[in-house]
Amino acid sequence: MNRVGSESVNALVRPIDGLSLPLAIRSNQSSVKLKGWKVAIKANIATTSPSKTLDQVNPVTSCASKVLSDYVSPFQATVANLIESNGGEILVDKANMDEFGMGSYNVHSIYGPVKNPRDLSRVSGGSSGGSAAAVASGSCRIALGTDTGGSVRLPASYCGVVGFKPSYGRFSRWGVVSYASSLDTVGILGKTVEDCEKVYDVLDWRDEKDPTSLAFNTFPQISREFKNITVGIPAHVPSILPELTLCLYSNMIEKLESKGVKIVPVTLDNHKHALGAYYTIASAEASSNLARFDGIRYGRLDENNSGPENVRNMFGDAVKKRIMLGSFVLGSNAYSSYFSQSQKIRRLIQISYNDIFKQAHPITPSINSARKNEKVDFILTPASSNIAPTLEKVAAGELVDEFMDDVMTVPASLAGLPALVVPSGFIAGNMGVGMQIIGQFGDDKRLFRIGQEMES
Repeated sequence: MNRVGSESVNALVRPIDGLSLPLAIRSNQSSVKLKGWKVAIKANIATTSPSKTLDQVNPVTSCASKVLSDYVSPFQATVANLIESNGGEILVDKANMDEFGMGSYNVHSIYGPVKNPRDLSRVSGGSSGGSAAAVASGSCRIALGTDTGGSVRLPASYCGVVGFKPSYGRFSRWGVVSYASSLDTVGILGKTVEDCEKVYDVLDWRDEKDPTSLAFNTFPQISREFKNITVGIPAHVPSILPELTLCLYSNMIEKLESKGVKIVPVTLDNHKHALGAYYTIASAEASSNLARFDGIRYGRLDENNSGPENVRNMFGDAVKKRIMLGSFVLGSNAYSSYFSQSQKIRRLIQISYNDIFKQAHPITPSINSARKNEKVDFILTPASSNIAPTLEKVAAGELVDEFMDDVMTVPASLAGLPALVVPSGFIAGNMGVGMQIIGQFGDDKRLFRIGQEMES
């Protein structure tokens, strides 16, 4: 594949003063875990000026929004500190994204859309499209993004790179601008499963500054031996896939079988309701989290220095729509019918996963189900139902089409489960679809082991 430069892709955005510096060399040379690795950081993860000698360079934590277009964070996110302290070299330029993480195509950005390095006429996926495209175009070795309902995994699938979402609470969110607090995680994008695992080992750290960061003893001590592995294939998935995607899915199943993995069908109850529940919960939490951007506490005032109402008019249309939806479902007349019901669906989805996995969930107990599934170690699905759509098609489409592209990734987010996406082959030219392997809560490390089998 002929890789294109990051400027053509629009994966990375310049610091506040527009200086074109390739790297911020601020790494700890005493550690060699990530020594010399170029790392891109998504624009909703706080980073600070790279050094005293370059203090005029101020990376903007803008969330790709006009509201925060000149916001320079006074502190740096824990995950960025961990990257640096382990020898990583953080790019001064931040990775482009959908505004406040709200989108599946990375077209909702004040910096313009991110183009897919494999085909510049197509989207990169969102909301961490800049992170995925930066890796795919060779601008960096790995990148950090955020994943709320698939925002790392969908771009990984579209751009042909590896994407990883950890168990909820595994990585620190301190210094990450919140979208939906009960769903947000920091994620990793890289060229190989091995690279992502090395970054995972660096970021797997208990952070007392983050109240959602879980203690190590919360997670189960799961054997890392890779033998007698069983992978579940959800019964509903093949019937909703286009023919070419189904072919790639079948090929991956055959590959795993050839490596001694047992494949069994499983039934996941309530997953047909996952997408609606996700957008209800995420929008409700977003409407609360974004209330702080009033031009006083956070966010810039408009040109006339007017009040919060006009400041919030600077939000893009996609963000405004989710705030409106969130405000509606939290209202007294709709709360019990929408938000409360969505939380119940979320719990039922988690129960359905617990009923399938061999390993017990360390926090929420399993409930015996009338439906008897054979127990599995992992669950395999495509990360997306098709290749990345064209920018032209997205521009002419309805917003509901964008929502539907999260159908494969949302269930794992609702349950807080770890998931890994690995490229699986091509459908049309350079374009392909990634395969997603999902594990039980806390079983993050073994995902990399089976991911290497999928990759080889």
